Amino acid sequence: MHMLRAGALLFAAFACLAGAAGAADTLTVRLQFRSQGAIAPIVVAERAERSAGALIPLPLDEVEATHNWWLLGFDARGRTVLRTPVRNQAWRRLEAFDPVTGHITDVQELQVPQGTFEVSFPDDPRIARIALRTGDARGAATMIELDRGHVDRLLRTSAAKATTKAASTTMLVDSGAAADRLDLVFVGDGYTAAEMGKWQVDAQTVVSGLMSDPLFNVYRRRINIRRVDVASAESGVDEPDLGIFHDTAMDSAFNCANIDRLLCANNAKVQSIVGSVLQVDARDVVIVVANSTRYGGSGGSIAAISMHAAAVELALHELGHTLFSLADEYDYGTCSLVSEPPDGNASLVASRAVKWGAMISRFTAVPTTAGQYPNGTVGVFEGAQYCKTGKYRPTEDSKMRNLGRPWHAVNEQVAYERFALYARNSAKPRIRLPEPVQPVEPVRPVQEVGTPQRAPLRGRTLPRP
Repeated sequence: MHMLRAGALLFAAFACLAGAAGAADTLTVRLQFRSQGAIAPIVVAERAERSAGALIPLPLDEVEATHNWWLLGFDARGRTVLRTPVRNQAWRRLEAFDPVTGHITDVQELQVPQGTFEVSFPDDPRIARIALRTGDARGAATMIELDRGHVDRLLRTSAAKATTKAASTTMLVDSGAAADRLDLVFVGDGYTAAEMGKWQVDAQTVVSGLMSDPLFNVYRRRINIRRVDVASAESGVDEPDLGIFHDTAMDSAFNCANIDRLLCANNAKVQSIVGSVLQVDARDVVIVVANSTRYGGSGGSIAAISMHAAAVELALHELGHTLFSLADEYDYGTCSLVSEPPDGNASLVASRAVKWGAMISRFTAVPTTAGQYPNGTVGVFEGAQYCKTGKYRPTEDSKMRNLGRPWHAVNEQVAYERFALYARNSAKPRIRLPEPVQPVEPVRPVQEVGTPQRAPLRGRTLPRP
């Protein structure tokens, strides 16, 4: 199955309905939820908006796919015309890294008590009713059900409330229409009205750091970047563990879930502020930038980072999850060997039959021992996705294992598949690839090398970016 299976399923659902209806627009409903322990969360609809054309959805990563919810659409006769997975907002994986070594220091999977999220579906006249359910199997609980009349009323009331803008926005990188591009949004929190100049400089620093990453630089023509400006009442963000509290626009705070380096924001406020100036298709991933040099951050479709010098590397790792559905390649955490991971960079297979087997040189031993080849050599290295044994990664040490490392060939190929969705009206990126990595003597010290010559994953014929 395609690596972006959840995202591809959703994209296929959009494309199928849109094609039948003549390029249908997209309806997006913002929902609030409150967890209730082991039973289904309480979910209520808050607002709705319409955007032109079909959205390109984000994929679900491995943890999200384990718990995902399902959005179903029904026609007037009760037949299912839309079926797509939705990220379970009540669960969140939290990671913390050492800013000096780049090593993982903590990873937890926690239940979130409450929050807001959005679901999108084609504005197709055949969809008379939608339902959000806890699962795809029979007997799954329905958390909310909305008929078309309810959605239309939400559209009208939301449009009436949108007369006052909570912020302003500036395009920093313009590569094309929002519907055809990956749209990243940076919004500052903890910057007062007098500090808007500082925020603009900080935003450019973060964007420059992101786009200097070789992978993102290669695909720069498929990325739009916007800055959203909103003033906070006070400068700085909350640091509850130090007894520091500030009145900010999005309630950004360190020590989230009692993890020192975890920085979180109030997603409801973020969505309200960003949504006041940008339509859904122009805000694929929102990154909150906290006005603080303390190290910290968090991932997801609404991510957060600080202005610490190492925070951009943390953002890149988290974007590996959010954009490319890449698995963590470190072996710290709760291991599961129940089934083959859907992620493109983790597997239970310890032979050349592994999903990236076509990219392994015939000179590389499989399984592959760490320290015997230059870092970046594609092989089958034991230790991945929270497991020390029994689960394998494609290279010795990539950005999905430790911060500050290269992505390497397999992860880059997965990224290519994702960026291919944003290829409409886009110049084809070019990248120079060196010759294949040659075998070296055993126990040679690890060293960084350029991207090895790549081959199609799982035998597919894909053009190199």
